[in-house]
Amino acid sequence: MDILQTSMYTIKTFNRLKSAKLRPNIDLYVHSIYERTINLMLDGQLIALQIADSPVSPISIILPLDETGLDRLKIKSNSPVSIDGTNLLVGKNIISLDCAYDVYDDTLYEHNCSSSLNDVVWQLIVASDRDGFSALIKSQNTPDDIALSYAKKKLTYVESICNTMMSGNSADEPTKSNQLTKLCDLLSGLIGVGTGLTPSGDDFITGILSTFKAFPQCFNSRLIFSLSNSICSRRNNTNEISNAFIDCALRGQFSKAIIDLYDSICSDNIQASDIGQESIDNLLDSFLDIGHTSGIDTLTGIFWSMKHLSKI
Repeated sequence: MDILQTSMYTIKTFNRLKSAKLRPNIDLYVHSIYERTINLMLDGQLIALQIADSPVSPISIILPLDETGLDRLKIKSNSPVSIDGTNLLVGKNIISLDCAYDVYDDTLYEHNCSSSLNDVVWQLIVASDRDGFSALIKSQNTPDDIALSYAKKKLTYVESICNTMMSGNSADEPTKSNQLTKLCDLLSGLIGVGTGLTPSGDDFITGILSTFKAFPQCFNSRLIFSLSNSICSRRNNTNEISNAFIDCALRGQFSKAIIDLYDSICSDNIQASDIGQESIDNLLDSFLDIGHTSGIDTLTGIFWSMKHLSKI
């Protein structure tokens, strides 16, 4: 079976694993099975077999199948998984990784910082009519939801630290260091907060990390280093599926929706008024496709990071 779409990272991962059968204790197994996705664990790396029209991430292998076709593969939790040359063997199915119709570059490269980014991202968040972490920035009220209320308190505290750091140019170095440590501790504490395969806090963190990769010139280098390290140290506070996406984000690898967002908005001399409604609609659809609130939670992280973290 050929592949409709995948990422450069998945191809590189597979190429690294071609010699896996020569290693005695390598882990190759079916991790989890859902209606639209079958997750495989390949030597510690999660790879997702997904049906056509699924949102594409750095760990995606999009197959020319619908939900019924995926079920017909008869892949079970105990199905054997192996690698043979350029083929991935799962149960009785052969998936050829040397013939993908489209391979997207999942690396988020540095972009020119665009003043229109937050305008467009806010427009997408409001138009989505979905809550999750977006409820934390759309209203000053404390949400009734326990997880969101917990996150609201953390973000309110972080925002106060950001304001202090922004105005505290005369603060001594130990004070600045303590403020930064507290900020990073609070933000990384959002990992695992929320429900779903990728909790809202994880998606929010992914959005923040994307701004660091896209606009490193807009952020304090110590902040990028310290927060990235804090997130890395706590990434196991969530489930393995979400952990895989956080790992990708720390390496600078993101879903196609995120790559397209920055590429379409942060080109030279692009203003918010230059971005047509069709482009806005396409971007919105791509983020709405990522879980119930996951895509919008990621946009919320982007918006919040540019509003607060880029100023310190």
